Amino acid sequence: MAGETIKTKGIVLDIHPWSRTSHVTTWLTPDHGPVTTLVKGAVRPKSSFLGQYDLFYTCELVYYARAKSELHAIREVSPLDLREHLRGDFRATAFASYAAYLVKEHCPHNGEAAAWYDFLERMLDVCRDGTPPSERLLVQLELGFLSLAGLSPDFAGADFAAATVPFSIDLGHAGTGGKTVQLPSSAARLLAERVGASEILSPEDVAASVRFLGLFLRYHLDSPPDIRRNTWRLLAMARRK
Repeated sequence: MAGETIKTKGIVLDIHPWSRTSHVTTWLTPDHGPVTTLVKGAVRPKSSFLGQYDLFYTCELVYYARAKSELHAIREVSPLDLREHLRGDFRATAFASYAAYLVKEHCPHNGEAAAWYDFLERMLDVCRDGTPPSERLLVQLELGFLSLAGLSPDFAGADFAAATVPFSIDLGHAGTGGKTVQLPSSAARLLAERVGASEILSPEDVAASVRFLGLFLRYHLDSPPDIRRNTWRLLAMARRK
C-alpha cells in the first residue's frame, strides 16, 4: 500500500486541526481500516475540500499512502452520505461519537476491517427515521463491538428460567479479585442476544445490562470510561422525560 495512490470510501471518525488552515482527519475504510490523512488548506476560502467532509460523512476519497508515515496525503474527497439525522439531536450525535470512538480505537488494519465498516454504518444509520437512540441501543452497540473484537460475554449454560443469572468476572487489572454479578434473567437474555427486537424490557433490566457491560468493558479494555458514562447519561435523559 505504501507509496501508492489509493481510491476508496471512508466514514469520517474524527477531525483535528493541524494548522490554522489544515486538518488531520481519520477515516474508517472497508479495505484498510482506520486511515489518517492530512488535508492541507482544508478551511481556506477557496479550498476544494470545503463542505466535502464532516464528522460521520461517508465519502469517496483518494489519498497518497506515504511509506514512512501513518499520516497520508489526501488528494480528493467527494461526499456520498452526509447523515444529516445525526446533527438534529444531541443524543444521536453523542451515540454516533461513542460508536466512532470504539471503532477508531479497536478496528484492525487488515481484511477484517470490512465487517467493522458495515457494523459502524448500521449503527450510524439506525436513527435515520428520527427515533432518538436509547439505552437499549447502547447495549446493542457494545454487544456488536464486543463480538467483532472477539470478547463477547459467554452465557453458555446459563439458566434463563431462574429469577437471576450469576456471571463471574475476574476483575484483574480493573480491580481486586473477582466479582459475581447477579443479573435479572431478562437482562441476561438481552446480553446473550436472546431477546427479540419487539420484546419489551423494563428500564431497570436494560439499565442492569448497561451497568454489567460497563464492568465487563473495564476488565477487557484500557479505554477511559468518561465517553461511555456521558453517552449513557444523555441516552437515559430520554427515559426520564
